[in-house]
Amino acid sequence: MPSTFNKLELNLQEMSGLIPIFVSSFGLGMAFGGYIPLMALWLESIEISFSSIGLITGVSSIGVIISAFLGPRIVEKIGYLNGALFGIILASVVGIIFRFCDGIFLWIALRILSGLGFGMHWVISESWLGQLVSDKNRTKAMSLYVVSMSLGFSAGPLIIWITGISSPTPFILLGCLQVLSVLPLKLLKNAQPSHGKEMLKSPFFLLRSGPKIAAGCILVGIIDLSLISLIPALVQKTPSAILVLSFLIPIAGGLGNVALQYPLAILAEKIGNARTAYYVTIIGVSLCAMVPFFLNLMIFSLFLAFFGSGIIYFMYTLSLSMLSERFKGSQLISANASFIILFETSSLLGRIIAGLLLDKWLNYGLSTFLISAGAIYLITTKLRS
Repeated sequence: MPSTFNKLELNLQEMSGLIPIFVSSFGLGMAFGGYIPLMALWLESIEISFSSIGLITGVSSIGVIISAFLGPRIVEKIGYLNGALFGIILASVVGIIFRFCDGIFLWIALRILSGLGFGMHWVISESWLGQLVSDKNRTKAMSLYVVSMSLGFSAGPLIIWITGISSPTPFILLGCLQVLSVLPLKLLKNAQPSHGKEMLKSPFFLLRSGPKIAAGCILVGIIDLSLISLIPALVQKTPSAILVLSFLIPIAGGLGNVALQYPLAILAEKIGNARTAYYVTIIGVSLCAMVPFFLNLMIFSLFLAFFGSGIIYFMYTLSLSMLSERFKGSQLISANASFIILFETSSLLGRIIAGLLLDKWLNYGLSTFLISAGAIYLITTKLRS
């Protein structure tokens, strides 16, 4: 009994030491979760096409890819904390400037800069977390990290629900939230991991060294942000849709992420990662693909978004846990950078393809896209097994 108590005390001490990262991820998720639907709704209100919205929202992935590729070198030069601070300040300033500019090319340039700043925080915080936790607490810690991000993501749209989209106010508020989100990391200033000079040899090396990790990362990247970016605009364009769902569906999806991460982590421990990934893909994709057909039924559409988004996003948690378990020490930030590069590349392509399909088939485009992405993942992993 004393041994069990001591182990529990050590586990609690380790997890409590991660609170600054969890708080920071909550604030960042709140800013990010509010900014994406805000931007989509504002662009739609000034009559920008679905394909252009998909391009503008998705092109930030280029900036994130650049930041992930440069992440190991930046951390080596200025450290984890300074790198995160620089990234978030850049993203917040550019996000506010976006609202006062006009023209697709300028918006695209600003979104790339915003992605560069946001990606810096993303690469650094996940690598930082992965090096602070022990193998025993790894899955739990990653689940709590995703939960805190998802809670923030769900709370973010409340800001634009209150302020509306016509004024610059929500852009300014969300920009300030991004800056505040990084401040808790200063509490971990003395716990910054050391980083060697090993650089990322190939931005896509996970495709070779960890294909199943890469496949799960790509699946979530393709699906998750396509839903968040395009569902609010789809609601506005669907005559029978309940308009408030443009705000509520992203919130429901984020709450689903929060509620289902830990139960699915327990399931994965019992039946294995491979079987969990198989069931998660089939059920999660199916539920998400049904959402566009029930936008006139508030409760049912929110039910589908809650469970569909929550289930499919567990693939990110599962892949991230496998990543930090496989790669250690100085290799982890490079591995995490490759992970994020794959995620953002698939996210960029996913939003553009989904936007084009929606422009062509308003009623069926998004569902066709989701089912196709899930099928490709299942076929790919089956061939690799």
